[in-house]
Amino acid sequence: MNSVSVQENIKNAFEVVRKTYESVDKLLAEMDRQSVECGFVPVTPQFLRWKSDREYRGWFIQSFIKLYQRDSAPPCQSGNGLKNDPIYAVEISFEEEPRMTLCKYVYSTLEHWDKPPSVSEHWFFYWPLYDGDNFTDHELENGVFRTVPNDEKNFGKIW
Repeated sequence: MNSVSVQENIKNAFEVVRKTYESVDKLLAEMDRQSVECGFVPVTPQFLRWKSDREYRGWFIQSFIKLYQRDSAPPCQSGNGLKNDPIYAVEISFEEEPRMTLCKYVYSTLEHWDKPPSVSEHWFFYWPLYDGDNFTDHELENGVFRTVPNDEKNFGKIW
């Protein structure tokens, strides 16, 4: 392969990534718009993601997580900016083949949370989807899974 071909391939590869990110941005904006029409509100204005300056895999965002709650749910009495209700999430993943996953995170209460999750707290919603050592999937039906921590004591220390 000559240097012109290599340069062209690299340029084209980055253009594909830029176009993909542009499409993700449009999709996230449309999800926010439609969520309001359907009675949900974004928990944070931005998506959650993992990035790292030290690790090259963290230079490329492969997992975008957007959080929502029901607009009609009662706010937490603690004033933390959350509603005392489940958190719904949509993950857009490019880790293997492109995939979207819809999640519902149910907690006994969100009163003890200090604030809504920050952009970098992506791991909090990511690991229950992918960490088979600490979470177990129970298939319910029609491709629906219920993921539970393997050890409630350890789960409480981390989350």
